[in-house]
Amino acid sequence: MKMKQVRLPQFHDRAESVWAQFLQALPVIVFFLIMFYAVIFLFGMEYTTIVSVVTVIFQGNYRKRKVPAIPLIRLLFQQLVLLILAYIATWNIVLSLFLNLIVPFWLIFTKASQFNQLGYFSTLMTFTFMQFVPVDWNGFVVQFEAMTFCCVFVFITIMLYHWMNRGKFGICTERKVMHLLGCILEKFLREEDIGNDLKELFRLQRLLYQEANNKRGKRHVVTTAGKLQYMYALLIQRTAYLVSNQSNVLRPADEESRRLALDLAEYMQKAGDIDFLSGERTKTWPLKKEGRRLLVEAEKEKDIFHRHVANFFRMFLFILHQAEVKDQGILSEQWEVPPKHQFKERILAHFRPDTFEMRFALRMSIVLMAGMAFNLLFYDDHSYWFVMNAFLLLRPMYEDSNYRMRTRFIGTAVGCMLIAFVLPFCDTTASHLILSGVMVSCMYAATPGTIVHALFVTCFALTMTTLAMGETMAVFLRMAYIAGAVLFVLIINRFFFPTSLGSQVRYNLQLLFHMHHMYLRMLEDSLSNQLDYWRICDAQIQYHTVLAQIRNDLPQVEKDDKDREYYNKILNITWCMASEIQQMFFQVKHKKRGAQARRIMEQYILYTDYVLNQIQEMLHLKKEKKLKNIEGAKYQRYIEGEPELSSLMVQYARNLSRLYVLVLKRVR
Repeated sequence: MKMKQVRLPQFHDRAESVWAQFLQALPVIVFFLIMFYAVIFLFGMEYTTIVSVVTVIFQGNYRKRKVPAIPLIRLLFQQLVLLILAYIATWNIVLSLFLNLIVPFWLIFTKASQFNQLGYFSTLMTFTFMQFVPVDWNGFVVQFEAMTFCCVFVFITIMLYHWMNRGKFGICTERKVMHLLGCILEKFLREEDIGNDLKELFRLQRLLYQEANNKRGKRHVVTTAGKLQYMYALLIQRTAYLVSNQSNVLRPADEESRRLALDLAEYMQKAGDIDFLSGERTKTWPLKKEGRRLLVEAEKEKDIFHRHVANFFRMFLFILHQAEVKDQGILSEQWEVPPKHQFKERILAHFRPDTFEMRFALRMSIVLMAGMAFNLLFYDDHSYWFVMNAFLLLRPMYEDSNYRMRTRFIGTAVGCMLIAFVLPFCDTTASHLILSGVMVSCMYAATPGTIVHALFVTCFALTMTTLAMGETMAVFLRMAYIAGAVLFVLIINRFFFPTSLGSQVRYNLQLLFHMHHMYLRMLEDSLSNQLDYWRICDAQIQYHTVLAQIRNDLPQVEKDDKDREYYNKILNITWCMASEIQQMFFQVKHKKRGAQARRIMEQYILYTDYVLNQIQEMLHLKKEKKLKNIEGAKYQRYIEGEPELSSLMVQYARNLSRLYVLVLKRVR
């Protein structure tokens, strides 16, 4: 009885979890089944591979909060182009080797990055899967018609799904952040604990920069929507910095100031209830009116508290104005990336052996060239299972790939045993098709990459395969090809440009420090030249995206609590330093300085560069090149007549000193 009392709640919770997963996957399951049976009925069973390809596209887009029609049409058109390239690749072994070398580089370089590691998957899956079974010209025509039909259905279904579920995708990150800021300020004024709220604020602030990173432009550094998100992320970063590190700044000195602070908190929460970046004047007009009133009130006093409140309203009101006029174009020449920089940073920068994109593209090309060559040279009805499994097992990170090799092999073995028990009860084509529908429903409800998922994938594949060949032979081939694929991918991952999670975290940490040096170079340049908005935007988005990636991967790399705490302290200090120097940019921009002030800043930057390099050396990171000699330079952290800039310089220097001491203690 005791055992039953313990297990029953566990079984109930597990059943609820499975049911919730099924309901979550239900739109994908329904989409697949409709497409699956429609393609069989309209085009033939040999073209059902297309259904798996377009389902991945549907799965990746239908739950997005906003799905613009033009980018979706462009993505679907690209599927047709890749289908043509896949058809050409099956003509002969030379074309196969050439295209399976070039296409992975193209798709991984343009769609994937260390921040979006699987961005390549849906498009490269199309190119790979469409090569499995070579067809003649007539077969290709039918294949092209089937792909066109499926792409049109994907577009209509996604648009219809969004129309039917409008308003059900939850509130956007910007609104969450604004509402949370209001709550934090209220709690702070009441002297309540804000520790957990600050953690959530930092998480959302990183997410804002990541969302801005997803809206990078072709000619400009970001799109119009990306500029709005970037400016808002910048505002929230400054506000989060003040709330977390300079709490006394936001502590009102008197009752009148306290009332203004409470009004600010209420205003933030009101803004959180409105989609203020939509640009709809009926929504933003009350916010603008109230914001102007509070700005006038904040400008009456000149103390530091009122100055920061006024700065918040100026920037927020500017963002509201930009959101209203965005259709008229808010991207000026200052946001346009020079062609030389585009070529250097967006193309040449990838062709380095230490970059994520280069290393993974090389591994993927080797896998596809060898796998497709094997498929062409030793073709039988199911020789493509080898390259299919190799493609699915090869992942950007060694740890993920290694995990999937284990789960895929075990799941395949269990699936073969299960299907051997079930298939004797299915003696007609209709029963096979019904069973395959059940198996694919379970497959999409399972978590990808797990043993259970691999089990149902195997059951679905064997259910369809046994329509054309004997069950024993199908099981033997399935196990033989998965074993061969596991061994092949293991060798590729181990000996050809391996990328582990630990090495990627270290590379990102190196990049983080390099970005701090770049910030200093940009600050030095802004003393005498106009500030390049595109360069600042590009640097800030990259910095905070790299920082977020390190924080996300660190728990998986550093298992020891003390080591994890040590690196988190480094990240926290560098985040503060980045916030301070980013504010320095805009302090420097608004005022011309004399030769003496510029000299002080230049020597300050010189010393800071030197100390940063010493910290990198202690962390065993690659040092920066071309640093100037500090001999004879005078270090000063204060500029006469500029209290705000001097305050930032002092705070930055203190954090740099904290970082140096922290790392030095660890080394000793």
